[in-house]
Amino acid sequence: MNKSSRVMLSSVMAGLLFVGLGAQTVSASDDTAKLKELERAMSTPAEGAKKQYKTRAIVFDNDPQAAAPAPAAPTTAMAGGDCSTLTADVKAVPVDFAIQFKLGSAEVAPTSEPTLREIAKILSLNPERCVLVEGHTDATGNAERNLELSHKRAGSVVKFIVEKSGIDRNRLVPLGKGSSEPVKNLDPRDPKNRRVVFKVVG
Repeated sequence: MNKSSRVMLSSVMAGLLFVGLGAQTVSASDDTAKLKELERAMSTPAEGAKKQYKTRAIVFDNDPQAAAPAPAAPTTAMAGGDCSTLTADVKAVPVDFAIQFKLGSAEVAPTSEPTLREIAKILSLNPERCVLVEGHTDATGNAERNLELSHKRAGSVVKFIVEKSGIDRNRLVPLGKGSSEPVKNLDPRDPKNRRVVFKVVG
């Protein structure tokens, strides 16, 4: 290999390295923004939650029941029981992540484990909130198999989060959507449709 060929090859390799590192930086910053978005959704009071005001009870007689505060009304989806009873059209704040899985499998890829650990920390912030965990695929391949795979992947994500964080399993509801809900303005066959959406019920 002559000198000019070596220079050209090293320039190409440097360019590829720069592009690769640039893509990782964009992906990392994108995940950071989405994690902040998920944290906001978890910390926002659930719809219907009433603001708590501090009050002083004034007792005019000796009846001990007169000063007892009224029981607080349930303000979250979890307060009514198991989150699995929620309907698909429940009001929720969606945040999607490009969680990676091993090829053709529901096993979480090691590259996505740090992101899922961060998601688990955020979901621990509010132990009363229900979260729908939706698996999505692109439209390539068999639709029925994609639906089944998306459900298994959502289940794998829930299992990972529960095992790593100790979050109550009943709070997380895995759902498989297959290729039925592609990203808006994106070709249904585009790989970017492969994602996991966390929907914080509120």
